[in-house]
Amino acid sequence: MKTTINLRFDKNTIEAAKAYASKKQTSVSAIIEAYLKKLIAQDRKEDFASDNLIGILKQYKDLSDEELKAIYLKDKHNA
Repeated sequence: MKTTINLRFDKNTIEAAKAYASKKQTSVSAIIEAYLKKLIAQDRKEDFASDNLIGILKQYKDLSDEELKAIYLKDKHNA
């Protein structure tokens, strides 16, 4: 379902966007929609990656700095 949104831009920006859209045989609305979808998709990917990282790190949350350092050094020298 499509709906309407009102945005305000500088006049020169609007004129340039319309010219660009015409050259690409599309509309300013389609360009903005595609851009917003891309931003949202990137944001979701970043959230997903950080969620995975947090899940991995949960096992270390109760360890002291010294315990974390010992694990790091053990892994570093065994690699």
